[in-house]
Amino acid sequence: MTTDSQLSVDDQKLVVIIAGEPSGDLHASQVAQRLKEKLPEIELIGMGGDLMESAGVKLLFHIRDSAVMGISEVLNTIPAFLQKQRDLKKLITTKKPSVVVLVDFGDFNLGIAKFAHQLGIPTIYYIPPKAWAWRAGRAEKLAKTTSIIASIFPFETEFYREKGANVEFVGHPLLDVAQTDFTQSEARQLFDIADNCPVVGLMPGSRWKEIQYLLPIMLEVARNLLRRIPSCRFILPLAPGIDRKFLPNMPFVEITEGAVYPSMRASDLILVASGTSTLEAACIGTPMIIVYKVSLLTWWIIQHFVNLELSGLPNIIAGREIVPELLQDEVTTNQITTIAIDLLENPDRCQKQREELKRVSDSLGATGARNRVADLILNYV
Repeated sequence: MTTDSQLSVDDQKLVVIIAGEPSGDLHASQVAQRLKEKLPEIELIGMGGDLMESAGVKLLFHIRDSAVMGISEVLNTIPAFLQKQRDLKKLITTKKPSVVVLVDFGDFNLGIAKFAHQLGIPTIYYIPPKAWAWRAGRAEKLAKTTSIIASIFPFETEFYREKGANVEFVGHPLLDVAQTDFTQSEARQLFDIADNCPVVGLMPGSRWKEIQYLLPIMLEVARNLLRRIPSCRFILPLAPGIDRKFLPNMPFVEITEGAVYPSMRASDLILVASGTSTLEAACIGTPMIIVYKVSLLTWWIIQHFVNLELSGLPNIIAGREIVPELLQDEVTTNQITTIAIDLLENPDRCQKQREELKRVSDSLGATGARNRVADLILNYV
């Protein structure tokens, strides 16, 4: 937490950056680091996590209590979020930064964008809301309240441009992050796994609710696979912020920390919660089965308001199902096991999926999204 005395800076070199989730913290921290390299005297203040703080952002609020999943869970956090929003608006009013940078975090940042616009402060929205999936009216609001939108998908860029926004395609930031120099054999050596053993990665999500819904099912699938393929090995790369001591006992699973991408590279197949991790796996090129399960209330709302036939980002980008995805009631041990065995025992099908994932990765633009976003920001500083 930053005190008022720490917020005394040269307004002309002040940038407010607001992120509210771990992925936003990651991408905002990369931009912050680049800004500090290009303009060392720049002052960065806002809301974020450990990565942003390490990159030189003075945090008014930390996001450790912001990462929630599902509509019912979000409702419980509304009062605290509204207070944070009020305090951030007060900061913007008092300090009048040269630019406000908003990173993902949907409705929270939409309110900040409108407020900054009313004050005449330039606003850049990096990783805008997925208005192309649901609540399309948000796109028109952002078109009116942002100076520029830094879009990470080509189709998203066209969507926002059609809504009247000033938008620039900067490429996807994961291209700079989701990579490893290890070959599959080298990655397996890290975990003491023989090359002839099938390896399945388990990625139940980065939030406790996701883990509670999906990990028990994934473990049952793992047990089924062991009965069918006794030599099968399992890796669970622990998401940041998740304490392994709260995980169930699973002696047949190798839990890794700080090695997400080597774990992906080592795997022949990944069982993964729908979300950013699916796109990371696409960048690494590892075949996957996407699963998604939420509370009944959240699922009802998704069914009635989300305008997408597909859930997984690789499928959405490809415009068709190139990766198997199982949603809600389809997320059963038997269904996942059947698909997993089919992929593991038919290498040609895995290879076809790798080729499709390569096309998805290639469509995300070039590396260097952080540099392009930093340059957009510096235009206003």
